Amino acid sequence: MYGLKQLLKKDIENILPGHGVPVAATGRRTVEETYEGVMMKVIEVEPESKTTWMEGAQLLAQKGLLEEVVYCCDKELALRPGKLSAMQLKAFALNDMGRCDEAIEILDQILAEQSDNVYALTAKGHALLGLQKYQESLPYFDDALAINPEIKEAQVFKGMALTFLGRHDEAMKIEAFKTEFAQRFKQEIDKQQQETKQEDSS
Repeated sequence: MYGLKQLLKKDIENILPGHGVPVAATGRRTVEETYEGVMMKVIEVEPESKTTWMEGAQLLAQKGLLEEVVYCCDKELALRPGKLSAMQLKAFALNDMGRCDEAIEILDQILAEQSDNVYALTAKGHALLGLQKYQESLPYFDDALAINPEIKEAQVFKGMALTFLGRHDEAMKIEAFKTEFAQRFKQEIDKQQQETKQEDSS
């Protein structure tokens, strides 16, 4: 799949296969169809199942195949421009890929139509966090939590932003962040202890 992704980044006109005649004019589409066929195998769906682009994107997201998620969302948006669910899933994938500026561009469009979308608000804060704009991220987490105080992601990300700003005491007052922080700290201690045991035994 990696090789096909690299091919799609190029300006493809014709394909010269090892056997058979060259594929002219539709070379790019031939590569796309091959790429899509590989994706279908990965998510274990058959061509006759008529799986939609959004269904495929969601299945690929579960497997952590983020570039493929973006590809499927783009296909869905080409068919249905402005579809918010496709825009949102694409923005989430871009965020997780570290392409935060691109995610923000999409999230701003969503929030222009749905200013109370807690997931878009949280994702916008997350993107700003990824860009190290910690102070700017806080209002988005606060807005999301004002609408839904139980949203764990907003709590954890807000705690991270506060920590990066040196406001550790405030961060530790957020229960979800405190729990997450404690779990990660325990995992790190366990990892260090395990490494120490391995060194002692060698």
